[in-house]
Amino acid sequence: MRIGTYVIALVLAAGTALAGCSVTVQGTAAPEPAAASAAPASGPAPSGDVFADTQGRFGLAPPAGWAVDTSGTKGTAVVFMEPQPAGSAAERFGANINVLVVQTPADLSATIAGARQELQGLSGYTSTADEAVTLHDGTPAHILGGTFVDSASRLSLRNVQLFTVHGGTAIVATGTSPADAWGSYGTVFDTSLRSLTVAHVTRGPGS
Repeated sequence: MRIGTYVIALVLAAGTALAGCSVTVQGTAAPEPAAASAAPASGPAPSGDVFADTQGRFGLAPPAGWAVDTSGTKGTAVVFMEPQPAGSAAERFGANINVLVVQTPADLSATIAGARQELQGLSGYTSTADEAVTLHDGTPAHILGGTFVDSASRLSLRNVQLFTVHGGTAIVATGTSPADAWGSYGTVFDTSLRSLTVAHVTRGPGS
């Protein structure tokens, strides 16, 4: 089960390779999430506009004012990019949230087990988050997060990923920024990723 490596590669490519985006999400800033709990739980529902996937696979409330790219760059379903990145590494890596949708025979538990194993292969990887959560639509999900060094650019990065598997479809939403800018993005990423809804995901024709 190779979803972990593919997702991490996608995160790095999305941050360094994306060009301009054509749409801007309007709305108000989302509230801070509730304090983390050992029991599966989600924070309060975010305010602002919700991005709805055109194929009906998921919805997600991105940070207000972030640009949206639905061109399929690097295999993504959508990428949200901050218009004015912060942090010392901003010129080389733009903070972003991307969503990947793939068909998988694995369940959520197997997906997370495989992702944990493959994340350990990243240069200098240190886990910062590993918890079961429940999405606002009642779907079980899991959050993994960590810091690592991109072997190509040597940038120190930090990310948080939300995994869910529904009806044979794995949906992975990932927020990534330079590690030294995490203070500007951590809460924003957490609130946005926890807004994910996937209850209506179905296997498409020919998939």
